[in-house]
Order: sequence, then structure tokens, then C-alpha cells
Amino acid sequence: MGAPPEPASEPGRDPFAPGAGTGSGGSSGPGAAGSPGWRPDVGPPPGQQGWTPSPHPGSPAGWSGGPPESGGPAGSGGLAESGGPSVPHCYRHPDRETYVTCQRCDRPICPDCMRPAAVGFQCPEEGRNRSSSGHTDGGAPSREPRTALGGRATHARQAVVTQCLIGICVVAYFLQGAPGISSGGDTSNSFTHRFAMIGYRIAIDDQYYRLLTAAFLHAGVLHILFNMYALFLLGFQLEALLGRARYLGLFVAGAVGGNTLSYLLGGLSTASVGASTAIFAFFAAYYVIARRLRIDSTQILVIIGINLAITFTFSSIDKWGHLGGLAVGALIGLLYAYVPPRYGWAQAGGVLGLVAALLLAAVVKSSALT
Repeated sequence: MGAPPEPASEPGRDPFAPGAGTGSGGSSGPGAAGSPGWRPDVGPPPGQQGWTPSPHPGSPAGWSGGPPESGGPAGSGGLAESGGPSVPHCYRHPDRETYVTCQRCDRPICPDCMRPAAVGFQCPEEGRNRSSSGHTDGGAPSREPRTALGGRATHARQAVVTQCLIGICVVAYFLQGAPGISSGGDTSNSFTHRFAMIGYRIAIDDQYYRLLTAAFLHAGVLHILFNMYALFLLGFQLEALLGRARYLGLFVAGAVGGNTLSYLLGGLSTASVGASTAIFAFFAAYYVIARRLRIDSTQILVIIGINLAITFTFSSIDKWGHLGGLAVGALIGLLYAYVPPRYGWAQAGGVLGLVAALLLAAVVKSSALT
């Protein structure tokens, strides 16, 4: 018996193109549609850099593995054992066919291994090398991704500043003698008196550093637990969104602003400690930023309302300190939300100018008291 006749190919159809010669329910070769890893609609269009043309017997120059007539094992660019031309496979996933090559090393890469480059695509190794060096193919420094308000995306989950602030507060709490835990029952010691917000020390001895250092001290175990919990929740989110420098500026300005207002209205009798001045600044800034980014701000409004209610319920709480922190936080929130991050110098100047104005107001108050 003679060999069965060859099936006639459709007019104008490439018999060697992927999916050619297949029926409606099967696949006759590694390049057929539906085979593992074949995604003809992913990758750069034909003709762009990084595209290896589909193998064609009449166009050996377009076949990256050499002329199909040369023969050889499958994947070498020659004819496979089945008689059809071999197809390049991803160097990391040998079961996936691909016609895209890395722009730097010419290795074939599948869609899962493609890393966008300035032109075309790169393999994971070359993309990693480019990221570590901080330069693109043209030698120019690559632009690091940032949030809408200027925070670095690579620092989003680290919250280094927040952890440092919490650590400083905890260390300072034990240097105070751990008020509420120590057996002596005293809520303060010489360390507390040295750095707490004490009005007459500011007025007589010009110890204006107390406007900031008081934010790291606490009067009891519940006091520090509540404040550190709030600092943890809000701090992680704000630091990720604003970046380390802006976030630290918000904390410092909020602490100084709250204590300054307390000093301006309380005078020589002012005495307070706690990070709540800065935390109230976080509340206000978070609300302003949420409104700017069109994020639901209902929850933060509820939290602000609850904390204000607590503030005016207990007489031992420094009301002016909380209100001062809230006001300063709103001002800095407006500055961060509506001044574009590319004008970082303007944002920094605004924060420094506000802190300087607060210190000047405290100096004027001291002059009036003495």
C-alpha cells in the first residue's frame, strides 16, 4: 500500500504557523493554540524590538535558531523529529513556547518572565541587575515609584520612623520609673521633671526643648498603651503615604504645636506629658488627606469625635494640648495634600516656618510672664 495522501492546506495559510493543521478539538504540534504556555496575544507586536518572527520555511533569516532546513533536535532552530520546525521555549519554563527575547541577553522569555524595559522586555536576571544598579539601559537613573503624596513605595511596609518613635517612648517610660508599674507609686522622677512640659521652667530657664520632649513621656501604663496603639495604627499608614521625612515633620510640628498652645493659655501652671498632642495632629492630617484623595473619612471623623469627648470629660487631660495638635495637624495636612510632592522644598519650608512661628509665640509668652 502507498502512503496516505498529504492533507491539502488552506489557501493563503501558513502550514508552519502555530495552530496550523489543527482541527476544532485537537492540537498537532507544540505551537498549536491551547498548548501549555502559548499566549499569542501577550508581548510586543510583530516588528518591534524583542519580537522573534514566527518560523517560516521561506524566511530562514527570521528564525532565531537558524534555517529550518539545517535539521537538528527540537529547540535548536532546525527541524524537529516530527518533521516540523522547532519553536523557541522560555529559558526558565521549557514547556512554554515564546517568540519574545530579552533585549540584553537574547534569551527567549515567556510572558511571566517579561520585565518591561525602556525598549521591549528583559528577562528577570537582567531586570534585577538593572534595578539593583539604579540605571536604565540608557545609563540614566531609574525613577523610584512613589505614592500620591511622595512616599517611597519601597518603604511603605517598613515604618522605620514609627517604630523608632514607639521605641523612644517605651525607653523613656522606663527611665521615668515606669509610672503605674513601679512599687513606689510615684508617677514621676527626676527624668520626668527634666523633660516634661512644665510652664515655669520654660518661662524662667528658657527650656523650650520641653515643647517636644514632653511628647515622649507618659503618666501611667494605660496612658502609654493607648497612645502607642494609636501611634502604631495611624503611624504606619501615614508614614507609608507621606514618606519618612514628611511624616517626622508632622509628628514634631504636632507635638510642638499642642504643647505651645497649652503653654500660651496655661502659662506658668502648665504641666503635661504624652504623645497625644502629636497623635491628634495625625488625626487631623489623616482626615484632610483622606478628603483630598477622595477616601471615605467617616471612620476617622468618628475617632476624632470620640477622642474629643474623652478630652473634655476628664479634667486631668490637657485639653489645649489636644486642640493645638489638632489645629497644627490640619494645617500640615493641607500643606501635604495640596502642595505637589515635587515641591518638597516648599513643604519642608512650610513645616519649618510653622514650627518657628510656634517657638516665637512661646518666646513672646515667656517675655510677658517674666
